[in-house]
Amino acid sequence: MTIGRTCFMTLVLTSGMAAAETDKDAAIRTAIEERLDSKDLRGPAVEVKDGVATLTGRTRSVWAKTRAVELAMAEDGVVAVEDRTEIARGESDQKVAEEVAKAVNRYPYFTIYDDVSLGIDNGAVTLHGRVTMPFKSEEIGTRVSKVLGVQSVDNRIETLPVNIGDQKIRAALLYRIYGDSMFREYASRVNPPIHIVVERGRVALTGAVRSEVEKRKAEHIARSTFGVFSVENRLQVGS
Repeated sequence: MTIGRTCFMTLVLTSGMAAAETDKDAAIRTAIEERLDSKDLRGPAVEVKDGVATLTGRTRSVWAKTRAVELAMAEDGVVAVEDRTEIARGESDQKVAEEVAKAVNRYPYFTIYDDVSLGIDNGAVTLHGRVTMPFKSEEIGTRVSKVLGVQSVDNRIETLPVNIGDQKIRAALLYRIYGDSMFREYASRVNPPIHIVVERGRVALTGAVRSEVEKRKAEHIARSTFGVFSVENRLQVGS
C-alpha cells in the first residue's frame, strides 16, 4: 500500500510539472504572436515546445522574415527559434524591380549626387552604386528588403570619400547643368533625372534624358567644368 501511494504521488507531481511547462510555452507563443501583430510582420504561425519557437507560413518580405526571427528570439523564455517561413513571391522580376526602384527613388536622402543600380534574378536583388554618406547604403538596403517579392538583398553600394574639391565640383555641376535652358525643366522635378557622381575629380553622369542631344550637352558641360579630370557618360536616352 505504501509503495502504491508513493507511485500515485509521483505520477501527480510529474503530471503537474508537465502542465506547468505547457502553460509556459503557451504564454511564450502568445507573447510572440503579440510582437508579430503588425501589418508588416503579420503572417507567420507560431508554435512553442520546451522553449523552442517554430515559425511557419509566409512573410511579406525578406525584412519581415528576419525581423520575425529577431523578435521571437528576444522573447523571455525562448531558447531557440526554428524558422520555416517562406517569403511571398512577386508577380515577376520585372514588377519587383520596378517596386525596388520606387523604394530607392522615394528614399528622402537619395539625391542627384548618389547613384544606385540593381540586378534581380528570381527575386534575389543585387544593389550597386555609390552614395555620399555611409548611412544611406544601409538604409537603402533596408528599404529594398521590405519590398514585396524580394527574396534576398546583396548590398554592394559603396560610399564616396569625403573631399572638399569633389563637393565644389558637385555644386558647380548642379548649377551649370540644371541652370542650362535645355535642362531647366528637369530641375523642378521631385527626382531630377541626371545624377552627378563625383570621386576625386572623376565625374560619372547617370540617369536618363530625352535625346542624344541632351546626353551630349550634359557631357560637354561636365567636361568644361573647372576641376573635372574625366567624365563617364552613362546617361540613358528615352526618359
